[in-house]
Amino acid sequence: MAKIFTVDGGGDKFAYASVENRKVIPLRTFSSPTSMDGLKDQILKVNHGGIKRYDGIGFATAGEVQNHTTIVQSPNLHWLDTINLKEWAQSTFGIKCWVSNDIEAAGIGELREGELKGVRCGIIDTISTGLGGCTVIRIPRAKELVIPGEPGHMVNFGLQGPLCGCGKFGCNEARYSGGAVRKRVKQLFGDQIPSDIDPCRFLDQEADNGRPWALQLYKEVGEGIGLGWVNTLNRNGWIERIVYMGKFGVYGMKHMRSHIEEVIQIGAMFSHHKNIPIVQSRVWPNGAHIGVAAIFEEYEV
Repeated sequence: MAKIFTVDGGGDKFAYASVENRKVIPLRTFSSPTSMDGLKDQILKVNHGGIKRYDGIGFATAGEVQNHTTIVQSPNLHWLDTINLKEWAQSTFGIKCWVSNDIEAAGIGELREGELKGVRCGIIDTISTGLGGCTVIRIPRAKELVIPGEPGHMVNFGLQGPLCGCGKFGCNEARYSGGAVRKRVKQLFGDQIPSDIDPCRFLDQEADNGRPWALQLYKEVGEGIGLGWVNTLNRNGWIERIVYMGKFGVYGMKHMRSHIEEVIQIGAMFSHHKNIPIVQSRVWPNGAHIGVAAIFEEYEV
């Protein structure tokens, strides 16, 4: 089996790991770099100046990925826009490289080791700085299909609402993602939030203490996420399970679940979707590392 150096790049942080035989060894996590030079510096820090002990690099990052080589557009990491990461890694480090959308990679990880083992069809959403998602379909005697999507950029409000990182108005991500909620909490409380506490964790604490404003905000976000899911369910009667991951979703689900479930029960057209299982990823936060290593092995090994 190949030994792969993997990068899970998000809007807030980049996590680096070593993957061999589907076993993930986390290495380091940094705040997201702001340039290709910053990315190079982080990779060299993790590897103490060298990376040749690996068979290759697997990048999993948010945004549209073309041919497993190029980031067409990354809503929260615009310095990656149009970059051919495969060519960059090969010229910079002299090592093979494959690139995946992060939620595509997470979907493969969930299929191989997580909550979608044995499930015919499911959806996976990352509820974090942004809102990403994919549909997974398992066809007997055929290859599994992981279909990446951008549910955070469903436009449910016309051209109204806050500006999204993708440049459009009206996206779900600009209202219901962890990044959007973080901005709203900052606007509401500003300096009242201790400097060492993330605004989303401040929201959790306030909701845990029964503060009406926090519970109402979680209700609004839960209903928004539920609407996104019920629209997806009504397009595909095969879906058997919803899997979620991402820090905001994992930490906040206890306050959002009842609102999500109520929206689905009201809006779902298929009777078997009324009480569809909504479960936390079993492999989060390592699913994208497992998946992007599997993609590398499929194409390179």
